[in-house]
Amino acid sequence: MSVLRFQGEFNSGCILYGTTKYNSTAKSLEVEHFGNVTLCGFVSAVSVGIAIYCFCTVFYFIYASCIEEANRGSRWLTACLVTAGIFLFLLLVSGCLLRVGLSLFCQGLLLEAGVKSCSDGEKMDWTSPYDGSRFYQNFTSAETSTWVNFFFWLVVLTLLIVQRRQLDGFRPMNGADPEWSTAVAGITSETKPLIPSGPRP
Repeated sequence: MSVLRFQGEFNSGCILYGTTKYNSTAKSLEVEHFGNVTLCGFVSAVSVGIAIYCFCTVFYFIYASCIEEANRGSRWLTACLVTAGIFLFLLLVSGCLLRVGLSLFCQGLLLEAGVKSCSDGEKMDWTSPYDGSRFYQNFTSAETSTWVNFFFWLVVLTLLIVQRRQLDGFRPMNGADPEWSTAVAGITSETKPLIPSGPRP
């Protein structure tokens, strides 16, 4: 949601990979070139999509625990593994976009404004309708939340892999296994009557 905030502060423009220039007449900063708006849209969509998925998953398991027994077989684990892998990839891409996009934007800001750090750009005046008073804070908040989500889903993926291996290690016997034939033969011999049935003399 931080991405949406700094888009609104820059008149719906995406400053990822953007450039700035210093207006000596107005003594303020202005955005010379915006980045592709689809970059900010991608980062926002990933964040919102994962949040909605987590919200729906929590409610599903609450419903399943109250109404019916949740089926956590191999198909369920496979679907969760695939989902976690997709989320990890999307979060990795989002984090890299934010990190590199912020670095390039800050490099231009340091050259144009002559400030010592990128966060000092929040203290400078920006040409209307741009408002850069919180751009660095919103940037870092979005990046931090993305990497926190990434490591969270990395832990989830690791736990799912361990659970899948445990499930594969415990495989029920079927008719093709030799142990199944031995077990059936043993049960049959134990259930034979001690006195054979038949016509009595």
